[in-house]
Amino acid sequence: MRLIKQAVEIGNGAAVYVPREYAGKEVEIIIPEGIDEIKKRVLNKLINFMPNVLGIYLYGSYARNEQTKESDIDILILTREKDDKIKYIFEDIDIRVLTLEETNKAIESFPAIIIPILRESISFVNPLLLEELKKRKFDLKKFIWHFDDTKRIIKIIEKFIEINEEEISNSHIYSLIMRIRVLYMIESLIKNKSFNNIDIKKILLNNGLSKRIYNKFYFIYNKIRNNEEPKDKINKNEILILIKIIKKYLGKIENETEKKIRKRNNLFRRAN
Repeated sequence: MRLIKQAVEIGNGAAVYVPREYAGKEVEIIIPEGIDEIKKRVLNKLINFMPNVLGIYLYGSYARNEQTKESDIDILILTREKDDKIKYIFEDIDIRVLTLEETNKAIESFPAIIIPILRESISFVNPLLLEELKKRKFDLKKFIWHFDDTKRIIKIIEKFIEINEEEISNSHIYSLIMRIRVLYMIESLIKNKSFNNIDIKKILLNNGLSKRIYNKFYFIYNKIRNNEEPKDKINKNEILILIKIIKKYLGKIENETEKKIRKRNNLFRRAN
């Protein structure tokens, strides 16, 4: 049985009360890690790799202070030379290892993915490098690839639904949630605001997705992200609502991107 209890102060210490029937039994207490504890653990593990490490950064839900008990710990490690061994020394932390060259290429080619990660990151090692990367200019036209990819995925999923509406794969939900998250990343970059899950939830709920379906879809998304197989059955009308919302949101972000590109081009012409 799993119990979640709050520790209470007793004298100079603290205690966790459990039901009487547990008296005399061994009880395991797991204390959630804070950022300082995560930093110490990560740095201790990386001691032997430090000569090749340029920067270590916490990103994701812990960096945004949105973590839950199911949240992954996400760490970005920048290196001089490629070293795939680093990611295998951590069993319960999601590690992304990139060389500085790979990071620069990612900023040039896929800014919608890498720049939000950099902007939300908390530095464990080398904050100056992080600040330098955050300030890098990016090409708004690179977002077009994501727009086209979203349209392509939607067409594929719609075709699958048309062929068999009784057996709708949970992987379709994962793909769609991934796309709306990327679209929101793009909006965050265009409007120079921080990425957060609360705003994505608002977009979905404010455009017609019920709280019940939202919770169901995010449960499926998290299960698949963690390499688990959800057993939920997807209703045709539920997934069509999600597709309709993403299509509408995609159109909005495409228009805002085009306006931003035109504005940037006009400023460039005036400067020259």
